Amino acid sequence: MPRRLCSLLFASGCALTAAGGRAGDDDARPRQPEPAFPRYLRPLPGEPAATGKAGAALGRSLLFTFDDGPDLVGTSLILDELTRRGVKAVFFVNGHHIVRDRPEDIARRDLLRKLATHGHLVGNHTMNHKNLCQERDAIAAEIDGASEIIAYATSVRPLLFRSPYGARCRELDRALSEREVIQVGWNMDPQEWRGEDEDAIVKYTTAGLRRAQGPVILLLHDKNVLGVRALRRILDFVDGENARIAREGGKPIRLVDYRVFLPAPELPATGLEPLLRSTREALGALAGLTRVYSLGNPERVPKPSRAMAPVGEAHPRQRDHGDSGGAAMPPRDGPQAGRPSAMPAGSPRD
Repeated sequence: MPRRLCSLLFASGCALTAAGGRAGDDDARPRQPEPAFPRYLRPLPGEPAATGKAGAALGRSLLFTFDDGPDLVGTSLILDELTRRGVKAVFFVNGHHIVRDRPEDIARRDLLRKLATHGHLVGNHTMNHKNLCQERDAIAAEIDGASEIIAYATSVRPLLFRSPYGARCRELDRALSEREVIQVGWNMDPQEWRGEDEDAIVKYTTAGLRRAQGPVILLLHDKNVLGVRALRRILDFVDGENARIAREGGKPIRLVDYRVFLPAPELPATGLEPLLRSTREALGALAGLTRVYSLGNPERVPKPSRAMAPVGEAHPRQRDHGDSGGAAMPPRDGPQAGRPSAMPAGSPRD
């Protein structure tokens, strides 16, 4: 390679390395954290009410949550529907449904294990569905008892907690923080447990989803047959709404799972990131400069090997020395001696 090209590439690499170092300095600066997915908890006394602005910045999204299970009929039907759609959900369960050794309790534990293996999260909804801010002496037993039996059934200690009735107080917050458990509320509740018909549940939920501009945490109950039946129609609405948005434009409804509440893992900086980045850029510049140099110096472009003769010409050895019979090979585009052309003269070609 000529010296001038080597010099140019060396200078380009040095410049790109310097640029990479400057970029690394920028990357080292603290970045603004992304808005956290809202948990929609009741404010404590003295706390300002949530405005929803941070949630709106995340766009339209929907998390399905189910309380008060597991139910051998309802939870199984919900699992089948979610599996068919490829949707993940959070199931906040009560420990008293799965703590004993009756056949139905064993079956419910197996059902929780099945939920976990399908990628759903089993959350803590206390042992006995108590209002822990009214029965504060029971906070530890209600949380820990449910966590232990859920971990026994699923081999995963619950990461999320939902307080029955949405109750919240400082003692409960402190207990959850000590256990590193995240409390999650909701912002859409069709209250299907009141006994309204299926159409009313679907109408309330779809109207809310149509208006929503930020994240929605939908609260349903897997023990309530109306909510179970409404789930399929709600999912149909989401599919139809996203199809309409794809045609007309707008923000689709993104289906999310429990991972929205977990902090994103950050890989530790090694100090080599600027060097790796500049090396990638230098290699890209090297490839581009090589192509430019080849275009400007056609005599440097490798010529075809003599082992391959152009189509329609005889091989060099055949031209110089002839074939075994001493006659040169005829060109490929003409008739061979003693044989007619593949297409007789005057024959139509179309």
